[in-house]
Amino acid sequence: MKSESNHQNILKVRMDAMTLELLERARSYVDLDKSKFIRQCIREKAEAIIAEHESTHFGEEDWQVFFEMLDSPPEPTERMKKAVFTYKKIIDNEEV
Repeated sequence: MKSESNHQNILKVRMDAMTLELLERARSYVDLDKSKFIRQCIREKAEAIIAEHESTHFGEEDWQVFFEMLDSPPEPTERMKKAVFTYKKIIDNEEV
């Protein structure tokens, strides 16, 4: 029989004295225990890295093309027209 346990994931980290001193100094300003401070810092850094890698960055030329396309969009292709037709057909069937 499998017993239920309430164990959380554990991460062991080695750090040099200077890094540990910085950690202690910084966490004392925000009044968090070491574990909560480390989790918060890791989460913030991970979210920033993910956002940087999963976001789209436009250069000046990209923005220019984007706004030009908004101002004067191209005519819809046959494939686009077919997609709209299919979409409307699906939506109409769902409403019935």
